[in-house]
Amino acid sequence: MKRGFLFLIITGMLLACDQQENKIEITPKDYHNAVDKLTEIIVHDIFSPVVASRIYAYPSIAAYEIIAKKGDKYKSVEGQMKDYSPTPAPTSDRVNLDLAALIAYMDVGRTLIFSEDKMVSYQDSLYKVWEGQNKKVFEESKTYGLLVAQHVKDWMDGDNYKQTRTMPKFTVKSDEVSRWQPTPPLYMDGIEPHWSKIRTFVLDSAAQFKTKPHPAFDMKENSVFQKEVQEVYKLGGGGPEREGEEVEIAKFWDCNPYMSTTKGHLMFAVKKISPGGHWIGICKIACEKSNADFDKTVYAYAKVSAAMFDGFISCWEEKYDSNLIRPETLINKTMDENWFPVLQTPPFRNTQVDIRWYLEQLQ
Repeated sequence: MKRGFLFLIITGMLLACDQQENKIEITPKDYHNAVDKLTEIIVHDIFSPVVASRIYAYPSIAAYEIIAKKGDKYKSVEGQMKDYSPTPAPTSDRVNLDLAALIAYMDVGRTLIFSEDKMVSYQDSLYKVWEGQNKKVFEESKTYGLLVAQHVKDWMDGDNYKQTRTMPKFTVKSDEVSRWQPTPPLYMDGIEPHWSKIRTFVLDSAAQFKTKPHPAFDMKENSVFQKEVQEVYKLGGGGPEREGEEVEIAKFWDCNPYMSTTKGHLMFAVKKISPGGHWIGICKIACEKSNADFDKTVYAYAKVSAAMFDGFISCWEEKYDSNLIRPETLINKTMDENWFPVLQTPPFRNTQVDIRWYLEQLQ
């Protein structure tokens, strides 16, 4: 009798240990940390804003497609995004879908950056922890996560990105006084002039939404265009020494990923987040403040990153369509050669307003 009772106690203890061992818990913080790691590497590798938007988008969709397998709450992007074929089903009942989603995110992100070793090191450190918690569940979840990751990567390869790598650079014509020209101090080429050729997710084309045309180039006294230039001259100058609330607001939205700084005879670059990285950070804040669970967190990042991806394509279409001279260039040539803006003029258009508008359209 005693032996039987003791056997039941030991068996119960072993079952309890087994159940505890089986549990690999993935939290929203784990996902935020992986996104932060990707942002850290994007900043380190100095990707342009448009390329960064692509790096954020595809890993987020891979993770989202896995949580969409949980039920009817979240719908697959199949039939909603161009050319996306059905996501493979879970490979076994042991698959931890949260774990698989996080693995898929890191694996797709790893293939899109230069410093792949940084993500691999981060990924491997997590693999050791999960494998120690439950090797069978980890292996099954990893297998499925990598399967979905490859499915998304195969889809990604058809977005025309590789083809745009071989297309010609943007050509500046010196005789076109109203057109964009490189700005100091680096005089960098126009970034990604063929980005409008990238396959969109949900827009029918890069030109689906056209902005109102800017005032016609006209520097005659009191023309609409000349008045706008005067306004920029009076309100936007002063350089980095300028202070005040407006300057602080401007600096908050300053997302030039490669800002050149000169001190004496020394010039060096300051690396920062891209405009898209700024919105990804805001998404994190919103998720944390609302106590979003894991699924909702993955969904939020996927929605924001998808909107950014299409938003940048639309914005870059307009950028190279309007092809307008930058205020700094025009003011230096016609009004004040010593004038320079509070924020360094990047070799790309500021897209915050465009992306925010596009996000609103997806509500």
